Amino acid sequence: MKKNLQLTALVLAACSLALGADVPAVKLTQETKSIKVEIGGELFTTYYFADGLGAPYTRPFFYPVKASDGTEVTADQVTTKGDHPHHRSLWVAHGEVNGADHWSLKGPAIPKQRHISFTKVEADSFVEELEWEGKDSEPMMKETRTARFFVYPDGARGVDLTIVFNPIVEKVTFGDTKEAGLCSVRVNKSIATTATRSNSTGAIGEPACWGKPAAWCDISGKVNEKVYGVAILDHPSNPRHPSTWHVRQYGLMGANIFGLSNFNKAIPKGAGAMTIEKGTATTFRYRVVIHTGDAKSANLDAKFKEFAEQK
Repeated sequence: MKKNLQLTALVLAACSLALGADVPAVKLTQETKSIKVEIGGELFTTYYFADGLGAPYTRPFFYPVKASDGTEVTADQVTTKGDHPHHRSLWVAHGEVNGADHWSLKGPAIPKQRHISFTKVEADSFVEELEWEGKDSEPMMKETRTARFFVYPDGARGVDLTIVFNPIVEKVTFGDTKEAGLCSVRVNKSIATTATRSNSTGAIGEPACWGKPAAWCDISGKVNEKVYGVAILDHPSNPRHPSTWHVRQYGLMGANIFGLSNFNKAIPKGAGAMTIEKGTATTFRYRVVIHTGDAKSANLDAKFKEFAEQK
């Protein structure tokens, strides 16, 4: 009888874990210029949508992004005075949108992703309305951005990012440039200098991953001798899935389906450009996975399969 009760307890414990009963709760708190995201009562990340962290507002970004033990895995190059000040931890950007540079943050009139409002801020997600400026600083495109935060049963953390573009002008063209990532991450220096870059095809290293199509891409490296990683998963419903990747040795990783002639010199210049007509909504879905251990131990293939099956 005692053995049967012990067995039942073990089964119930396993079921509870599988159902996520022991997964820590997610809490969002909207503040004047940011949204604080906590998991299990501890800070996971902060989403800045106004002036913040030592630079005038240009576009929103998440910083820091932390692993389950509190280790910061991303880098904001403004805060650290790093080599690419336009790399702000976890962000959305593209280097040529109707000719406007929404990537490098250079020039006398830097185009902005204007924060308009939040239509929803709930326990584990928010929905934000933005307007992207053109070269004349006037709005050219609306964006609805949804972010959802969750925890896997294995302790990895996830951010689901859904981006819906709607042109305000007659058409918006995303140009053929490598300087882009509709979902972009810059990992911290410690991870970058010890990193393994890998993707869903089994490729390893920058030359094998940069500009190559893959369902997911990952950067994993050490902080104080412990391995941490960040992966981006490209949903099969996205245009031109599987994405090509702008992934660099120094710690940048971005899902970029547009820079085709940059990634492959045999492709004619401009061939990667994509135009969205007014009245046509175009949606991109990504999942960012923050994990401990390398890409293999994080079971990214299984995590991608789960993500891909979500409609």
